Amino acid sequence: MSFSGSISNALSGLRASSLAAELVASNLANATNESYATRNLEIAARATGTAGGVEVVGVTRSVNPTLLSEWRRAQASTAELGTANSYLARVEQVFGTPDTPGALADLMTRFETSLVSAAARPDQGIRLDAAVSAAGDVAGALRGTSDKLQALRTEIDGQIGKTVETLNSHLSDIAELNSRIVSAVANGENAQALQDIRQETIDRVSEVVPLRVLSRDRSAVALVTTSGAVLLDGRAAEIEFTATNMVTEFRTLENGGLSGLGIDGFDIHASGATSRVAGGSLAALFELRDETLTGYQTEVAALARNLVDRFQDSGFDPSIGSGDPGLFTDGGLAFDPVNETGLSRRIALNAQVDPEGGGASWRLRDGLYAAGKGSPGDGRLLLSMIDRLAEAETIASGSRSGLTDTLASLTSTLLSGVGADLTRNEDRLSFAAARSNELTEQKLRTGVDSDTELQKLMQIEKAYAANAQVLRTVDEMIDVLLGIGR
Repeated sequence: MSFSGSISNALSGLRASSLAAELVASNLANATNESYATRNLEIAARATGTAGGVEVVGVTRSVNPTLLSEWRRAQASTAELGTANSYLARVEQVFGTPDTPGALADLMTRFETSLVSAAARPDQGIRLDAAVSAAGDVAGALRGTSDKLQALRTEIDGQIGKTVETLNSHLSDIAELNSRIVSAVANGENAQALQDIRQETIDRVSEVVPLRVLSRDRSAVALVTTSGAVLLDGRAAEIEFTATNMVTEFRTLENGGLSGLGIDGFDIHASGATSRVAGGSLAALFELRDETLTGYQTEVAALARNLVDRFQDSGFDPSIGSGDPGLFTDGGLAFDPVNETGLSRRIALNAQVDPEGGGASWRLRDGLYAAGKGSPGDGRLLLSMIDRLAEAETIASGSRSGLTDTLASLTSTLLSGVGADLTRNEDRLSFAAARSNELTEQKLRTGVDSDTELQKLMQIEKAYAANAQVLRTVDEMIDVLLGIGR
């Protein structure tokens, strides 16, 4: 081999070793960056000329697409269940558990206990006052529970708006990164740093909406939800949603009172079995707003109706006339079954027995509409009220419509149902989190391995030294030859 061939071979090796050392340094510097893909130098024997040597084919990013896809889906599932869990825990706080002081079940028990106490001594006004106060507390708790549920729905609606805004921003960023990557590849430039940033942004989107990432020409990608909705292919889709200032029982997705989700002008299902964005935090928010919390609100309204119905007819209080409200009223009026929606936020104690409303507690003993006081020792009406509370009556609405139950049991069933929903979701979240953690560990193991990189560095040093030695040897030989000529 000629001197020039040897020099050319050694110089190509030095260039490759230098670039390889730069990649090792970059890998080690990003060892803790989860979105960074390990760089590997691809070299091959130089095919041009007769001298030989090596040429740099390119630099590759080490990514396991199957593992990355599974990890993203696991992250989406954890985000979905975590979102649901955070709100379900707050719903449980709203309702309280059956043994929580001040919870609906506790207040129902106090109301019944106060009636028993008043029936034992109907002549004592303080006991009648206590029974009236306990009844007012029950009505207030139902109103407060309903108000808080609607406040949560309003908060969730606002959170959907923020999530959609963030999602649109991320999709726009990915579209821009696609353009820059395509341009860089077309110009023969290194686009791997841009690909790392794009991967990190896609990871964020996948927690909101589970994705399938499809390859396109010149390292561009398209994004499609796992349910088939196209979010980005060339350009970013526009996700559409309009938040509502205040959500009430009368505002639902079905009646058009609340905004649904749209993509480029087309309405899509955001929750349920036909959801086009199922599996992430966005779908969880829609399910909470439109299904879970509305379901709880329906049960609270059914409980309020059951309570009102027990004390509205004249079967136990002859002073109640046709069209008169009973002990519990619908905003001061008799309850009309066609107006059940929102009843739990309108339920109130009859002003006839409420001292704060100009009434008198003795009417609890003598009749809501009695013309005057009766016998102080007559507790028959109070005993009838106790019986009404304890009777298993037909449930007129809600998930248990048509069944019979006592008011206390109906209340406990509602509260325990909320707790059971939370427990089931926590179990699913625990499993999803464990799976996500395992996949995260696998993903990290495919990242930068410091030991491997240091071993590469030692090999690079040896290769660099060998090529440098070739240049020194050639230099010495040329010096010898020149010396012979002298």
